[in-house]
Amino acid sequence: MDKITRALTIAGFFHDFGKVAERAYAVEPGDKDEVRQQYNYAHAHHTELALVQLFDEGRLNRQIGPEEECSVLNMAARHHKPRNIYEMIVREADWIASGHERTQSDESAADFDTGGRERKSKVPLISILSRIRLSSFKDDEIEDWRYKIGTPESVLNQTGFQEIFPVKPDEYTASMVQEDYRRLWNDFKKAIRPEKNKGLDLFDHFRTVFEITRLYFWSIPATTRKQDMPDVSLFDHSKATAALAACIYEYHKDKSLSEQAVRDRTLKKYLLFCGDISGIQKFIYQISSKGAYKLLKGRSFAIQILAEILAHNFVNQCGLLVTNILYASGGKFYLLLPNTDQIRNKLSVISETINEKLFDEFNGDLYVRTAFQELCGDDLTRESGKTLFQIWEELTRKLIYSDRKKYASLASRHYSKLFGIKDFLPATCPVCHRSLEIKSNTDNEKCNTCKELETLGQKLGTAQYMAFSTSENDVPNVKPVFSFFGNHVWLLDHEPEIHSPKGLVIYHLNNSDIQTFPLRKNSAKVNGAIFLAGSTHKFDKTFDEIAKLAKGIKRLGILRMDVDNLGKIFGEGLINYKHEKIKHDTRFHSIGRITTLSWQLSLFFSGVVPAMIQLNPEWKERVTVVYSGGDDLFLLGAWDAVPEVALQIREKFKEFSCQNRSFALSGGMVITGGRFPIYKSAEMAGDAESKAKKKVTKFKNGVVKKDAFTFLDTPMNWLEFSEVSAQYERLLSIVQEKENRPLLNRLRQIYSACRVCSQAKDRLSWEEIEKKILAERWQWLMVYSLARFGKKRADLQNEIDGLQRFIAGNVAGANRIGIELLGVLSRWCELRIRDN
Repeated sequence: MDKITRALTIAGFFHDFGKVAERAYAVEPGDKDEVRQQYNYAHAHHTELALVQLFDEGRLNRQIGPEEECSVLNMAARHHKPRNIYEMIVREADWIASGHERTQSDESAADFDTGGRERKSKVPLISILSRIRLSSFKDDEIEDWRYKIGTPESVLNQTGFQEIFPVKPDEYTASMVQEDYRRLWNDFKKAIRPEKNKGLDLFDHFRTVFEITRLYFWSIPATTRKQDMPDVSLFDHSKATAALAACIYEYHKDKSLSEQAVRDRTLKKYLLFCGDISGIQKFIYQISSKGAYKLLKGRSFAIQILAEILAHNFVNQCGLLVTNILYASGGKFYLLLPNTDQIRNKLSVISETINEKLFDEFNGDLYVRTAFQELCGDDLTRESGKTLFQIWEELTRKLIYSDRKKYASLASRHYSKLFGIKDFLPATCPVCHRSLEIKSNTDNEKCNTCKELETLGQKLGTAQYMAFSTSENDVPNVKPVFSFFGNHVWLLDHEPEIHSPKGLVIYHLNNSDIQTFPLRKNSAKVNGAIFLAGSTHKFDKTFDEIAKLAKGIKRLGILRMDVDNLGKIFGEGLINYKHEKIKHDTRFHSIGRITTLSWQLSLFFSGVVPAMIQLNPEWKERVTVVYSGGDDLFLLGAWDAVPEVALQIREKFKEFSCQNRSFALSGGMVITGGRFPIYKSAEMAGDAESKAKKKVTKFKNGVVKKDAFTFLDTPMNWLEFSEVSAQYERLLSIVQEKENRPLLNRLRQIYSACRVCSQAKDRLSWEEIEKKILAERWQWLMVYSLARFGKKRADLQNEIDGLQRFIAGNVAGANRIGIELLGVLSRWCELRIRDN
């Protein structure tokens, strides 16, 4: 990597660290006149003071370029008063990033605090999730929710996941914010430099510093000025500045490295690049029940690993750092790259090589489609007449078009590999059903791929660390569990031995203590990072064994859920971004808001959902996350626990998204036998989810589309399902006693009578329907049948009356009457009290 590119990237990332130090009162203000003359702004001077607290001063002042005093310290601190072209590049990157993200404040945002000299230390970050609006909810009032200034434990510690949820203003006062800033800086400083002569190196350990900064700075605003909206995090602004600085220099270094050229924003200096792994669903689920949970988990985790490997592989080969990865999750990654011929050629070669390797490894089940779109500085500051969302959409269309040319390059270079006939055994893998090649190990019945992925899933149950390296000797005496494209992955349940490796990255699985290994004397080139691996707890059971853990009938519950209208949220949701002064505008389509939204959704599914399950003693040994990341999830478990899990996930998601009606989840659950093919169960759950997404619910105050859950083949709005769930708990408490079980027969008779009447209505005129409704059989049958039962059990009269009200009344304020869901209710209880 070009040493100036590296230094500019690091300086761009550090350029605003002084803001946090000054908000925490951790630096002296200095003489105003001198500060203005040397740095222009106080926070730039404070950046210099802050960096000296964090890193070795000799390394900060290390001469980088040909210019005198060209160092990371000067490029970071003097960007507002540049003296050379490198400091000017950081300023230009900062200006573009700020111009793209920064928005005029409004009264709702500014009223959090009365202002004054201490305002900067009292302002928390507004959640962008509280202001996004779909068109149907654009008239909803502004209610700003704000993030608490947290620590790494609040992000990764499963017992404290609730701390990452935004809260209402009255729950997080200005004085609390001020106190948290002081604590945050002290903890951050200890993480970077625990002792005066012992700390992370800003060059060798930049990846570790980057990850620590994400954990501490994701929840603090980039700006606290009263005239600015504090809804973009300092971490996202710092990352964008670093990425832009690297791209500007790489674009100009072989052309014209002058002030005029650097400031020219009409030139297409940038590439927005996307890689998208296709075939994920088929790859994960296309196995039989013989594969058991550990293979399913191994396949899911392999996709997560693969996306991580690919994103970092692209930026590494392009001579860039992790800051140029805008977003990577859910099998998709976006990168910001310099628009040079060299980079374009590399992207083509890398993409072709990766897909050839994938074809060899997975027989064409997985494919990475790639595309890029050119950008200029005016595109990123809304001066070109083109919005980032339009550019994003163009990129998406290119990705779709690339599907038409799938394996075209491979066919032209290796025709026989794609269309040739291989020698196969007269047998297939009993798990994935792929034909076994003769060269396969015939002593075992599974194919080599399934054996490797099964081992991966098995080790994941006890793993605490994951190591990445391009050298398979970096972790001695341990064999990698996964290798792809020259990258090797180890899963480790204990601290690994390290012998002076170069470029080794040790991921802590859901653990924030990532500076442990880099701070060791023999680990100069080792970096620490974080991996949100979802559910990593040991769950070594077959599907049949999981089904036997169910209460009532011994069956497996399969659940699939994802966010509704995600494309619209990124499109019209940001166009209708709620603001008192700016209406229906494109200025909120910014990299920071798009990547923040993506990351926070991923954080919910990858971090919050597994933590919810692990913390619940009734769920943690009976329900497990198979896949959770990006904006969707797939989990399975004992069938009786899964409906409750689904309802709690929805409730937490509403809280996480600030009770904003623009954010909703839909899901579908099916109940199958433990030996039923898992790929078919996943397909059925997907169909159930699709039915939920087609659900239209009429309420008195309007119509709600989607935001539903399909259970027992019946799609219900979540409010309807919540009421049915409450009735289920009451009814179950009654019919668990054998003498009360005739009540279920009576309820089924009532529901059957209702179905007969409903079917007859299709053949009647409106006048006949109105007459029939007044005398429908189910109504008098309900009164008669339940009244008789109530007389026999006077102690249950209140519960019986409640059932009657539910059956005859509207469910959760919707236009559906309870009788229509009585079949779900009675069937649910019936399954729960069965013995087998």
